[in-house]
Amino acid sequence: MRKKKTIRAVFAGMLAGAVAFSAAAAIPTGISAQGLDADSFYYHDTFESGTDDWEGRGGASVSSVGKAYAGSKALMVTDRGSSWHGAMKMLDPSVFKAGEEYSFSVAASGSGNMMLSLQYTDASGKTNYDHIANGVSAGEFVLLANAEYKLPNGTDFIIYVETESGTADFIIDEAAAAKAGTKIVTEDTAKAIQGDFNGDERVDSLDMIPARRALLSYTGGTLTGISMGAADVDGDGSFAINDLVVLSKYILGQVKAFPQPVVTTTSTTTKPPVTTTTYTGDYMASIRDKITVKVPSNVLKNAEGKVEHITYFSKKANRNKGANVWLPPGYDSSKKYPVFYVNHGYGGDESAMLNGMGVREIATNLIKSGDAVPMIIVFTNQYTDLNHEKQTGNGQADVPGYDNFVEDLPDSLMPYIESHYPVKTGRENTAVAGFSMGGRESLYIGIKCCDKVGYIGGGAPAPGIFPTKDLFMTHPGVMSKDDMRIDPPYSPYLLMIAGGTSDGMVNDFPKQYSDLFTQHGTENIYISVPGGGHDSSTVIPLMYNFIRFIFKAT
Repeated sequence: MRKKKTIRAVFAGMLAGAVAFSAAAAIPTGISAQGLDADSFYYHDTFESGTDDWEGRGGASVSSVGKAYAGSKALMVTDRGSSWHGAMKMLDPSVFKAGEEYSFSVAASGSGNMMLSLQYTDASGKTNYDHIANGVSAGEFVLLANAEYKLPNGTDFIIYVETESGTADFIIDEAAAAKAGTKIVTEDTAKAIQGDFNGDERVDSLDMIPARRALLSYTGGTLTGISMGAADVDGDGSFAINDLVVLSKYILGQVKAFPQPVVTTTSTTTKPPVTTTTYTGDYMASIRDKITVKVPSNVLKNAEGKVEHITYFSKKANRNKGANVWLPPGYDSSKKYPVFYVNHGYGGDESAMLNGMGVREIATNLIKSGDAVPMIIVFTNQYTDLNHEKQTGNGQADVPGYDNFVEDLPDSLMPYIESHYPVKTGRENTAVAGFSMGGRESLYIGIKCCDKVGYIGGGAPAPGIFPTKDLFMTHPGVMSKDDMRIDPPYSPYLLMIAGGTSDGMVNDFPKQYSDLFTQHGTENIYISVPGGGHDSSTVIPLMYNFIRFIFKAT
């Protein structure tokens, strides 16, 4: 995946030792903590409305600025005459007690080794100092965190951020303290690329040296310069020698993908509480023997549910576009549903896949029989062009308008659906699939928006994701063959491609897509449809299998 990292509140259950969590959405900005809501932090300073009781230390000055780790504001530290000059906060003596353990965290951006430190007065009245956590920054934010720091015997505790050397300005944000053992989580931790030790967003032989160095310096506390999400290669929630073993096997081609991180959650709504461990890496393997090209005739009868036509504003096209929204049988607006986006072929619109492809019929009958999860289905109008409202009919000229949907879907259509319908959010609740050009764009979306879409399907997908030539045109491609992959931690829950053996329109391009994913370690299921053409005969088997198994991996 080649995406910029963003910050949001996430679940702490992604980290080792997490046996329960609450929804981190209760915490408004970039961090969350195991088992805590926003009111459970001893403090959580975001600097959105000021300095939050932080002051300059030594001769330093502090002020609120716009370069933030999360939200819109952070705390800038300037006028530093020495390395110990920085930003400090008095700890409330009614909360913070000598000899007790606490979890401390702060994000810092500066130059060199950034340090979270403590000043206190001992029993003799002497001023003492201690270091809580550190991390090396080269202008980017690093998280300085210690989940089990014991306050020394003394009084007048002051927490502060300084540098090991130098007097350059620096910035801090998202300062927090909570009960001991609380693992502070950021999206960088939860969504880092497993095995990417050097931070270049690739996993290759260049990661081995920094991996070895990280292991040699790691003492079981805070990693320096790398997140646990990247270091935890074997997915067991910790960093140890086996992570380097798995990394080495991956680089040598002995394994094609890393294990998905184990996520352990505890339901507090059941008595007694029920703990569930989800391991998504085995899902496709577990359903392979259930895939069939023989679609029961009864699932293609009597579509039910309600279709609503909506209009939303497309930022990419700078105009309104339409879509059809199917609400399932028994729809209840007080409940929330996962959402499935269905893309049409070249020349179609939001009505093209409503009839004739079996989508509504299959969904109706599988939901009523309990073989599919109740879902909302959105039938899209993919064509997204700033200069033309409708396709020109010139295939070569129209293709970019389809490729633009990779931006229109997450930036405009998905937000509209999420604000107007009771849909569950997150990649585990979002699917996309389509036919022909819609199949191609679904695969493209799956690659580029892998952090938002977890279930991906392509029925007779058209060529053109990678540069190639077919019977009709030369395709420049939107990525290279090497980029036909979806790397951990965004490996798809389900990636399914169907190709018909009698499809003279796209020929063997669906299989080529499948083979490229396989070569690059992205697990997928390929359905070869005997006698299937470039029509519903190939699409219906895809939709039948896809709808049966989406939204069930977690």
